[in-house]
Amino acid sequence: MAVILRNCPHCPAENSSFQITWNAQVPAQGDLWNCCAVCGGCNGPICFRAKQSDLSVAGQQPAALAGNIEPMFAVPSIWPGRVELTAPTHTPGPVKARFLEGEDAFTRGKWNSAVAMYRSALDIATKAMIGVPANATFFKRLEWLHENHGITPDIRSWADHVRVEGNAALHDPDEFAEDDAKSLRFFTEMFLRYVFELPGEVRAFRGEPQQATPPLG
Repeated sequence: MAVILRNCPHCPAENSSFQITWNAQVPAQGDLWNCCAVCGGCNGPICFRAKQSDLSVAGQQPAALAGNIEPMFAVPSIWPGRVELTAPTHTPGPVKARFLEGEDAFTRGKWNSAVAMYRSALDIATKAMIGVPANATFFKRLEWLHENHGITPDIRSWADHVRVEGNAALHDPDEFAEDDAKSLRFFTEMFLRYVFELPGEVRAFRGEPQQATPPLG
């Protein structure tokens, strides 16, 4: 069985074995092959081009080999590639790190962990804002931001409809479902876009230096 090893773009599998199920020689290029393969974890498909890099396999098709076809064949890239996890632009480092941890957990279907990290990102983001009352709960901080024009009334109201506040998700008595994580994920992303990305892009457009926290008032 001929395979290549790659991180799967369809599931969380790392360094998964993709079995080559089809190949065809590229016309007029005897050392180049179009190939298709499927993930051993989820059966998700990928396509790639394999170029012969070892004379010992001259004239052989990649799918006829046993085991990993590299380095006998070079496979520079696959399609589709795994989507890189990103956070809204201008999000401060500690907040971004927690948000990306949430994104990683979300892609793996770890709903409790995802909720915990999204909550943590919101907690750190609001605590760092200038003037926010110390030791206040998240909703008290949100209320203060609303009263001081740091967020819109819609964002303040939206928070009442998602499971934003509570103990760390891993210690909550309830298990979180995909819908819980999805709702909180969307709220967290939009919150970060409003308080960090939008002001940051405006400052960039004006040629002004970036600020660690958005101005209020």
